[in-house]
Amino acid sequence: MMYLGLDPGRDKVGFAFVDEEGKLIYSGILPASDIDLFLSILMKDDWERLKPYGREGEVSLLYDERLKGILLGGGTTSEKVELALKRLGLNYEVVDESFSTERARGLYFQIHPPRGLRKYLPRSLLVPNRDVDDLAAWELVKMWLQR
Repeated sequence: MMYLGLDPGRDKVGFAFVDEEGKLIYSGILPASDIDLFLSILMKDDWERLKPYGREGEVSLLYDERLKGILLGGGTTSEKVELALKRLGLNYEVVDESFSTERARGLYFQIHPPRGLRKYLPRSLLVPNRDVDDLAAWELVKMWLQR
């Protein structure tokens, strides 16, 4: 069983499939305009079509999993995603996304530890070399599981 975390933004949506223990299975970032396509992929279990959006994990790990719940970050830009979920009759829970982006930066450096001279800098001064919306979605699920 797995959970789907969604971190909607104005231009993009981070997603993360997470197991019941909080371990990341697969994550990615898609343009906000592709949310209906993403939900169609989700409903059909057509996991291979997620590959262009993938950032972490292996899409093949989703094949044998079943979705247990959807957790949606409750920021100001979540309305469009919420409407799409309702339109398809998908159950979801809105969760507080306070500090999820800041925590996502920490997750990034856990997955991709700094190398060279950067490893001596305080993590608070380091900036990931990619967007971390998918890791913010992972953080949403982790926070929800720990409540």
